[in-house]
Amino acid sequence: MADFLTTYGTSYQIENIIINAKTRLVLVSPYLQISKTFYERLKDASNRGVRVQIIFGKDELKPNEKNSLAELSNLELHYFQNLHAKCYFNEKEMVITSMNMYEFSEKNNREMGVYLTKDQDSEMFQKAIAETASIIESSEDMPLVKAKRELGKKSKDSSKNSKKPTRGYCIRCEDRIPYNIEKPFCKDCYYEWEEWENENYEEEVCHACGEYADTSMAKPVCYDCYKKFEK
Repeated sequence: MADFLTTYGTSYQIENIIINAKTRLVLVSPYLQISKTFYERLKDASNRGVRVQIIFGKDELKPNEKNSLAELSNLELHYFQNLHAKCYFNEKEMVITSMNMYEFSEKNNREMGVYLTKDQDSEMFQKAIAETASIIESSEDMPLVKAKRELGKKSKDSSKNSKKPTRGYCIRCEDRIPYNIEKPFCKDCYYEWEEWENENYEEEVCHACGEYADTSMAKPVCYDCYKKFEK
C-alpha cells in the first residue's frame, strides 16, 4: 500500500532506492545538481553493475558534474526540455514527489511524496514506469565525455613566472569567481559561511580546478592544485 512522505521521509526513501538498486535505477527530475554524497551513491550503484538512467530538463550541468558522471560506466543521461515530473525508482521501489534531485541532500524546502512498491502497488508502479519510458523515448541523449578542464587563463599583465589561474570556483556552489585562496566563496556562499565562521567546515569543490575535493575555508584547494599553484 502506498505511503505518504514528508520532506525527510522523501529524502530518506530516495537514498534507499539508490542504495537498494540491484539492476536498474531511474531518476527523473527537472533540476539536476550533483552533490558529492549523491555522486558517491551513484558511483556505488554503477560499481554494482546497476544500469542508471537520469532524465533532467532545466539546468545545464556544470563541468564538474558532467566530468564526474562521465566516469560512471553504466550511466545514461537524457535531456527533456519540458520536464516537470519528479520520480525515482529501482526495480522494486518508487517515490513520486515534489522534491527535485538537487534537494535530495539539501532539505531546505517543504516537500511531499508517495512511496510505492512493485509488489503492493503494481498497477500504479507499472503506469509510472510506462510514462517514464515515454519521456525517455522523446528525450535527447546527452553524451558523457570527460573533458579536460583548463585551470584558468593568465591575464595579460600577469608575471610570466606566475602559474596561478586568474579565475577559480566557489568551493560551495562551484560558480566561477576570481581566484583567491583567501576568498574562495562567491558572495552569497560567503554570507552563509560567515554566519558560523568555521574555517574547517567541509566543502566539496576545489577553488582552483573545480573538481570534487575535501576542501574548507582554511584549505580551499585540492592537494594537486596546492602543489601546482601555492607551494
